Amino acid sequence: MHLSYTVQVDGGPWENVVEVVRIARVPCRFGGSRPYFICPGVVDGIACGRRMAKLYCAGRYFLCRHCYRLAHASQSEDAGQRALRRASKIRERLGGKPDTDAPFPEKPPGMRRSTYERLQNQAFDDEITGGDALTDKAMRLLARLNQPSKRKFW
Repeated sequence: MHLSYTVQVDGGPWENVVEVVRIARVPCRFGGSRPYFICPGVVDGIACGRRMAKLYCAGRYFLCRHCYRLAHASQSEDAGQRALRRASKIRERLGGKPDTDAPFPEKPPGMRRSTYERLQNQAFDDEITGGDALTDKAMRLLARLNQPSKRKFW
């Protein structure tokens, strides 16, 4: 595939970029084939060549997330944020709003009572874990604010 586009990196001048991205077709188990992009990136003098379903334009070229060293959003979350995200997903799965302030959703029709109660308990446990982590973080920040500063400006 030949890509031709104009890009502006870090507020610099606009540049015309022409890039060739290979596509590989891999046979599927039960017939047909699936296309993959072959990453054209070069990192530390070594060609990447990974088969990827997506390429990202985080700079001048379309490369895989490994070449750009992109992390998933969840990889930068702490334990409290992960717990709150899990609780929000459970609320959405049950047809409610992801907000912890919203009332907990009712049992969906067709769902077993035991499944609903298990998910409800998991969501409540995750909300408590997330709230405790947030409280701990706030207490550490307040403790830092109350400490006398050791730095001198003059």
